[in-house]
Order: sequence, then C-alpha cells, then structure tokens
Amino acid sequence: MKKILIRVGVLMAIALPLSGCSDGWCWPFDCTASKSSSGVVDDSANTTTTTTTADTSTSTTTADTSTTTTTSTDNPGATQVSNTAPITPGGQQEFALSKVNWLHTNVASWPVTHNLTVNLGGGTICMEWGGTATWPTATIRHTDGTRDIKVNANPWVFVWRNGAWYGGTWEWMTPNGNCKPMRVVEGGHIKRPPLTNWTPASGETLYFMVSSLARAGNLNNYQARTNVVRVVWP
Repeated sequence: MKKILIRVGVLMAIALPLSGCSDGWCWPFDCTASKSSSGVVDDSANTTTTTTTADTSTSTTTADTSTTTTTSTDNPGATQVSNTAPITPGGQQEFALSKVNWLHTNVASWPVTHNLTVNLGGGTICMEWGGTATWPTATIRHTDGTRDIKVNANPWVFVWRNGAWYGGTWEWMTPNGNCKPMRVVEGGHIKRPPLTNWTPASGETLYFMVSSLARAGNLNNYQARTNVVRVVWP
C-alpha cells in the first residue's frame, strides 16, 4: 500500500505542471475554473458590451441679443453697433436689420467685410471703411447726363417712420469718395416712399451703413457691406 501511495504521488508531481494546474485540489478536473492561483478572476465569459446611444436631447441655441457698443473717438455723436442697438428716444423700437423695410436691395444677408466710422461736421458726412478703394466698380451715367462715372458703393440710412424702420440708399460713392454734403441725407435723394419727403431732425436717431452697389441692383455682382452705425443727428 505504501508503494502504491508513493507511485501516485510521483505521478501527480509529474502531471500537475503539464496540466496547467497549480492547485492539487482541482486536478484532474477543469483547470479553467473561476479560481486560479494568481487570485485574478477569469471574467472572459462576462464580456461587457457597450452600446453607444445617440443623444436625442435637443440643444437650442439662442441668439445673443445683447449689444456691445463702441463709441467712435472721431465722432462722439456716433456709436458703432453690429446688427442691433438699444431702444432710442421718441417711442422707436429696438433697431435690427431683420425689422427693416428695404426701399432698395435687401442686403442684410451680405457679408460684413469692414467696419464703418461716421463723422459729421462742417456740413459734411464722411463714411470711412476699409473697402473704399478695393471694392470693384461699375460705370453709370452721371445725373447731369454729360459723363460717365465709376461707382462702387451706396450709403444707407435707416429711419424710424410711421411706426416702422425703413432703409434706403441716398447716394452713389466712388472709390475714395467717402464724404458727402449732409444736406443730401434726405428723402429727395432716397426717392422711395414713405421717405420721399423725409428730412432728418436734430436729435433724431439714425443708423448708417455702406454696401456694395445696391441702389439699382448689384451692378457688379459683388456682395459686401459694413456694420451698422448709430448716429444722433446734430
């Protein structure tokens, strides 16, 4: 009997390393049992499947209606704005290009390529912006009928009239021809109702902008504009 036990012990000593088992208690059974000598649980049969689900929540982006206002140092009476501005005196509603009744081509969607500065003084209005010499030109007949001129922009004025905002061009601009007499900012130059008889009053809040040609269609097929500038008429 002793010899038999010795032989069994020798056989186990040889067989255990070959079987992959380090614990004698499991041999000759399945040595892939949940317990191993390393103490690490074999979780290969419990593979976790991760399912990515699209986020169905709705994210609503609200346009920022606040206005960042920068005062022009060249003209204390002019304040630059983007597309909105504070409510102005006289019962006027808050200005926005989306509220404008366009008397000439609607240019609200045209890209803003330059910032505008408006300067008033000495009976002159000067509208300075970086595209004055770079925007392409078109040739039109001068109003006196005697010559042709090259133009590349139109100045705009936005006026509160009859409970609504109206916007119209009031002149043609030539490259580097940024200054006009203040007297031409009036309805006779806009030539479209209901502003045909309009004349700006002292203290009236107006908004100015410059765009590429839009008074009689986009003659050079080029679309660009400046930002809008708030001006209190002197």
